[in-house]
Amino acid sequence: MPAVAPRARGGSTSQAAARILLILDKLGEVPTPAEIAVFPSAVKVVRATSRLAKLDFWLRNPDYLANELLNDLEAGAIDAPICLGHVERMLKDEAPTLHLYPMQRYMYGAWELPDNAIALLKSHDLVNQRRVGEATADNSVRARRDYFLMEAGERVLANMRAEVDQLSWYDLQADAIDLLNIGPSGAAARARQYEQPEYAATPIGQIIPTILGQTRERLRRAAAAHGYNLDEPASEALSQIGEGK
Repeated sequence: MPAVAPRARGGSTSQAAARILLILDKLGEVPTPAEIAVFPSAVKVVRATSRLAKLDFWLRNPDYLANELLNDLEAGAIDAPICLGHVERMLKDEAPTLHLYPMQRYMYGAWELPDNAIALLKSHDLVNQRRVGEATADNSVRARRDYFLMEAGERVLANMRAEVDQLSWYDLQADAIDLLNIGPSGAAARARQYEQPEYAATPIGQIIPTILGQTRERLRRAAAAHGYNLDEPASEALSQIGEGK
């Protein structure tokens, strides 16, 4: 298999680690009492590597996330100003290229092991992880790995937000992901991603291709249908994003 460029591996280890902190913080679940008993300082959890990978795919592939928002807009599941404000932000000018970190497709969709980033975060006690058994439909047990954001990681992320302006883009990406109705498991996110033909048709081991051109065209049609002016700043619509969650 040919070597994969660093950008297609999610950037540097520190960049991947920052995204994981943000995913855990904004898209993680509150730990159960049993999980708190294992990790007393845990504040959020993402259960299963597959879910972490699918959330990371949307976070770093704005064209695919924008396409999902437009799907929900067509289905009447999201308010037009909030949706179009997010989508315009993601697709405007050079934004989708600057923030794009492609991902490879494997047997179960977009996939990338977070081992190096998790090791970095664990070495500073910012996150923790554990393997657990998960019952399947045929009554067998399948192992999964759960990822926990610790109180120290929450504090570090708060400091990063105050010091690194670029992180605000990914905060808004996480807000947009949170608008999608995907539930707490990785299965629903995987199913939605496979509904996109270009994603599903990507050969195993290859980079999932961009859908930027067609998603921009969908944005133009949706904006016209909803009377949304793409020539004006999206500040008013973006100001409603927090209210729309």
